[in-house]
Amino acid sequence: MDGTTEPIIAVLGHPIAGNPSQLAIERAFEAMKLDWRVMSFDVTPENLPVALHGLEVLGVRGILLGKNLVREAAQWAAGHLPDQPSPAVLDCFYRDPIARSGLQGTVSESSGLLGFDAEGQWISAQIHAHFSAKPDDSAAAAYVIGEMDRDLDSLFPEPFREALKQSLVDSDASSIPAADVILVGGIDADAVALEIEDLSTMPSSSLVIDLSNSDVVADALEDLDTTIINIDQRRVGMICQCIEKWVGKIAPEEIVIDAIEEYMAV
Repeated sequence: MDGTTEPIIAVLGHPIAGNPSQLAIERAFEAMKLDWRVMSFDVTPENLPVALHGLEVLGVRGILLGKNLVREAAQWAAGHLPDQPSPAVLDCFYRDPIARSGLQGTVSESSGLLGFDAEGQWISAQIHAHFSAKPDDSAAAAYVIGEMDRDLDSLFPEPFREALKQSLVDSDASSIPAADVILVGGIDADAVALEIEDLSTMPSSSLVIDLSNSDVVADALEDLDTTIINIDQRRVGMICQCIEKWVGKIAPEEIVIDAIEEYMAV
C-alpha cells in the first residue's frame, strides 16, 4: 500500500515537551470530524533539514514548527527551492490539495516545500482588523519596544504597511501617544519595568502585540489598559491558520483555546 492509511500532521519542536499543539490540533480535528493523526517529534535545529526532507518523502499532509525552529526552517526552504521566495521565518507547511506531490507554501503555486508564516499572517490580520475598526482617517502609526527579530513586512498589512514602517523612522518615546500599534520584542529582564513604564502614555485604543516570548514581559503588560495580544493568543491564531491550510476549512477557535488551557493546567 502506498502512503498512509490516514492523513498525518507532524509537530516539530525542541524541546517538544510542554507543547500543547498536538492536543489542540487533535481536538480541533475531532470537532471537525476529521480522521487525521497528529504526531510530535523532538528535532534539534541542526537535524531539522533531514527531518523536513524525510517528512516530505513520507507524505505527511502538514507540519507545525515550534518557535525554536522557525528560522532554520526558512533557511532550509530557501535552499530546497532556491528560485522561490521564502519568508524570514516559517512555522507551518501544508500540502497542495490538488497535486499532493509536495508540501505547499503560501508564496508559490509550486508543489515544493515552502515557508508559510502562519503566526505572522494571523498577526497581520489582527492589525488590519484594528485599523479597519478605527472611527477616523488619521495616519497609521507604530512603535517598537525592545529587540525585534521579525520581518515587519510580514506583520504589517496592506494598505497600512508603508505608513507603519515610515512611522518607525526616527521614532522615540515621544512617539508613543500617537502609536496605533505597539510591538514588544526582546527586553533585558533588568530593563522590563522601565521599558513598559514608557507605555503609560499610549492611548487606550492602541493595540499591543507581545512578541517577546517572556513571562516577565507578559506579566508587566497585564496592567496596561489596552488590547494586548499575548503568546497564548498568538499560538491559537497560528494553529487555526495552519489547520485552515491543511484541511481547507475554518478551525474551531474555541476548541483550540480550551485544549491549550486544559493542557497547560495539568
